Amino acid sequence: MALVDYSSSPSTADSEASDPSTPPAKRRKHGARGGQAASSSAAVSKDGDEEAAAAPSAMPPLPSAFHDLYASTVRQSVRDDPALHQGRRRQTPHVPGNWPSHVYVEWYPSEAQHGLLDKLLNVVEEKLGEDMKLHKFLTSDLGAHLPLHISLSRPLSLRTADKDGFLEGLTQGIRRSGTGPFTLRPAGLAWYRSPDSDRTFLILRVETAAGSGNPQLMRLLRRCNGVAAEFQQPPLYQRTQDEVVDEAFHISVAWTFGLPDGETALGVLALFREQPFRGMRAWDIDVSGVKVKIGNVVNHVPLVELGTQPAAVSSSLLFES
Repeated sequence: MALVDYSSSPSTADSEASDPSTPPAKRRKHGARGGQAASSSAAVSKDGDEEAAAAPSAMPPLPSAFHDLYASTVRQSVRDDPALHQGRRRQTPHVPGNWPSHVYVEWYPSEAQHGLLDKLLNVVEEKLGEDMKLHKFLTSDLGAHLPLHISLSRPLSLRTADKDGFLEGLTQGIRRSGTGPFTLRPAGLAWYRSPDSDRTFLILRVETAAGSGNPQLMRLLRRCNGVAAEFQQPPLYQRTQDEVVDEAFHISVAWTFGLPDGETALGVLALFREQPFRGMRAWDIDVSGVKVKIGNVVNHVPLVELGTQPAAVSSSLLFES
């Protein structure tokens, strides 16, 4: 479904221009406010060139729920067509009537954080050379900044009869975990080879701001895996021991096919300890809730401590064609 439909018929202005009986349109008068707006948007120099004014934006920041409306790209095909996705294949095959689902923690980097991540990936591209194409997760095809995430489930495929029960069970499980809002920080770079494909991900490992592992993420993961098992869905990190899982939580920032050679791979990981990228260790990644995406609906489940009145789960409908 397109967001804007353009009519194939001539525009009203063109129709009026071609009709000699139509009186000429009146020129709009600009009041004081209009003159101020025009002067603030551009300044005319002596040579007649327009110079954009560097006035700061007065627009308020968008609410976090707004981003859920556009948390998915436009669906181009229900078939597994790697040509539409940089050669990638679905880890979970699409089944008509089933709902692709995912549970995760979302993070929107600030402008400064996004800029430094982009700078880091540009250096990584230089180290990889022209033989390996690096695909970034930071921006869309149109250049819009994208959110990053920490997975709390594998890609799931829910039956229609199960999706409401899955969301209810997951919501109750998260609330009963007693996990309130918490803060994470980047802990280092790593390469992760996907067991389900030939892709290799460049990831940013995370840990609590206190530097004592990831106890909150572990509690949430156990709840998510428990609900997934109830609905015959595969759990995340099922073949990994608990002490290793604690270090497995991460944010994927880019991917490539294949695996860099040993020297190049280590050279990329060493960037995290060099200037200006070592400052990433001080970043705060605030976690206030868990996202549950079922089909084209994103549900936000707030985190609450035990004994606290839980907030309502909010849902946002995505726009897809």
